[in-house]
Amino acid sequence: MWPKGHRGFKSHPFRQLETCMKNKKIFYGIAILFLIGLSLFVLNNYQIQVQERPDKPIKLPPQISGRCGIENCHGLNITCGPNVPETCDLMYRVGDNCRQYASCQKTNGQCQLVKTKKFDECKSCVGKCEQNFKNDPINFFQCENKCTE
Repeated sequence: MWPKGHRGFKSHPFRQLETCMKNKKIFYGIAILFLIGLSLFVLNNYQIQVQERPDKPIKLPPQISGRCGIENCHGLNITCGPNVPETCDLMYRVGDNCRQYASCQKTNGQCQLVKTKKFDECKSCVGKCEQNFKNDPINFFQCENKCTE
């Protein structure tokens, strides 16, 4: 039937071309499915979200923002500068009542303490109360309370 050395119908040139085309279709099909799967994975796991600017303003460092305020929370040794605490504890300390008569202001580009006459009077009164009632906290606080009246 077939001549010697011939492989039969399978070796026909058109048959090889058909097989090659089927293999290419399978390869392309697999490649497309792989790309679709990869894009679904990326879209599912790496979503790009557009966010609006937060309502809270951007906070600049104190040296740049030019803030000026009282830097310490308690006592009569008041310091002025850009590092103003956001909150202070509610614990009362000696001389805290007198602090209401002092503030910080920018003068000629410098943050400076501005004391009223009432602050100086209150501070000296508290100093006298400390001397007179060193070992008697109840009378000390009663005396100190009179300093702001």
